[in-house]
Amino acid sequence: MANVVKSDFLVRVAIVDDDEGTRLCFKDILQGTKNFHFAGSCSNAAEALTNLPLLQPDLTLMDIRMPDMNGIECTKRLRHIMPRLKIVIVTGTHETRWVSASLQAGATAYLVKPIEGDQLLATLQFAANQTGTSADISPIASGRMNWQLSPREKEVLTGLADGLLYKEISQKLGISYSAVHKYQHNIFRKLQVSNRSEAIRIWLDNQKS
Repeated sequence: MANVVKSDFLVRVAIVDDDEGTRLCFKDILQGTKNFHFAGSCSNAAEALTNLPLLQPDLTLMDIRMPDMNGIECTKRLRHIMPRLKIVIVTGTHETRWVSASLQAGATAYLVKPIEGDQLLATLQFAANQTGTSADISPIASGRMNWQLSPREKEVLTGLADGLLYKEISQKLGISYSAVHKYQHNIFRKLQVSNRSEAIRIWLDNQKS
C-alpha cells in the first residue's frame, strides 16, 4: 500500500523501491530540505502504476530492480500515463547499457548506489529544472564533443558514464582524486552543463552518431 502524504510544496517527490531501508533513507533526506517534499512511497512497480497517478508527484525516484517489474519498464508505462512526471532511476549497476536504457525509457536522470545525500539532492534539483524529455540534450551539439574534449577528459567522462566513483576513475586512470574533479569541472564547462547526468546524456548521444 502506498504511503500517501499531501502537501502544497512546489516539488513533490515519490519513492518507488522494494527495499524499506532505502525508502526510509530517501524519505529522511527529503524531509530535511526546503525545496523538496516527500509525497509518498511504493514498494513495487504495481503499486507505483496504481498509486502514483493518485499521489501526483512532480518527481519519482525509481529503483531499477524490483521483483514484479524492473524500473525501466515501469518508467515507460508511467511516462505514458503521466507524461509530465520526471523520473530518476536508482541503480546499483555501473553498466552503460542500463544508463542508456533508462534515458531511452523516459527517465530524466539516474543515480548509481551508494548515494550520498548531497548527490541525491543535486540530481533531484537537476531533474526538477528540466523542461523537456530525456531525449533532449544540451544546446551543445553532440557531434562537436570530439574536438571540445581532450583525450583525458574523454576518459574521465567515459568513467562517469560507466557509473564509476571518482576514486575508481582515479585508480583506473592513474591520476589523483583532485585531478578527476578538475577534469570533470572542465568537461562541465566545455559542454555547458552543470550536472553529471546531463554530461553523460550528451556522451551517450555522441556514441550513437
